[in-house]
Amino acid sequence: MKITNIILSLLLVILSISCKESAEKPSIKDNSTRQVEEAPVEDYSDIPADELHKHILAHYDLRQYKIGKSKLKVLIESRPDLIDSLNLEVLQNDFDLKLSEIKQKEEALIERERKMRMPNATKRMKISKENGLTIYEDTTTPEFDSTESFHAYYTKDNVGVLKLYLKIRYIDTQWLNIESYIVTVDQLDYDLTGPIEQIETRGKKKYKHEILDVAIDTVEKLELINAVASGENATAVYVGKSTYKKRDISKDQQLAIRNVIDAYLFEADMTMGDLKTSLGS
Repeated sequence: MKITNIILSLLLVILSISCKESAEKPSIKDNSTRQVEEAPVEDYSDIPADELHKHILAHYDLRQYKIGKSKLKVLIESRPDLIDSLNLEVLQNDFDLKLSEIKQKEEALIERERKMRMPNATKRMKISKENGLTIYEDTTTPEFDSTESFHAYYTKDNVGVLKLYLKIRYIDTQWLNIESYIVTVDQLDYDLTGPIEQIETRGKKKYKHEILDVAIDTVEKLELINAVASGENATAVYVGKSTYKKRDISKDQQLAIRNVIDAYLFEADMTMGDLKTSLGS
């Protein structure tokens, strides 16, 4: 089962799903990496159909399923007249089956690694209480509101209901007037919107705080937070009305988010287990 689906299935039981916010944002042509989300498509058009078919069969035998599938797609699109005579649809199904098996094994490995981490993740949480809620944060989460941050946390109410959140705090001497965010992980972009709280500190030098504190309650947000937790390189662009600011998401921040997700899932598993026990199942 996909990790995002696992988290979503738990959230659907214990979270109230809110309507997805929508907002327009200015274009950030020089900063967005959308134009490189997908690898360039190789051109196999110069290869004769019979030779390309031999390549595809060889890739299958050599377990080179991704490149074989890409060449098969080109052959099907360029020579639909050969689909029946060469059994290309059957071959396509064979490739899809092998690719699916590989993906399932990879996801199972990731899930096993997560389950091994989950019990220890709870030991790395710092716990506080506010307004009747118990708040769980990674021990590396900034202690003070005077520090910029990009972190996850979760809460538990007095009846044990858990909620997962992402909090982003931007601080400067001038308002950026943030309208949305673009989080880029390994060259893939994820859009994020939500209500932004603006706070101005008192004193000789007044600092402007712009804070997004949003529940992880949609598939898109789940995909974003999981990507940040498991990605190699992550950045965030804070999109203002007339300009934007870019921030690197550090390895420590990524690890902290992963720890929070692991601890949250561990507690959610425990909660579901207790529920099943109480129901006699």
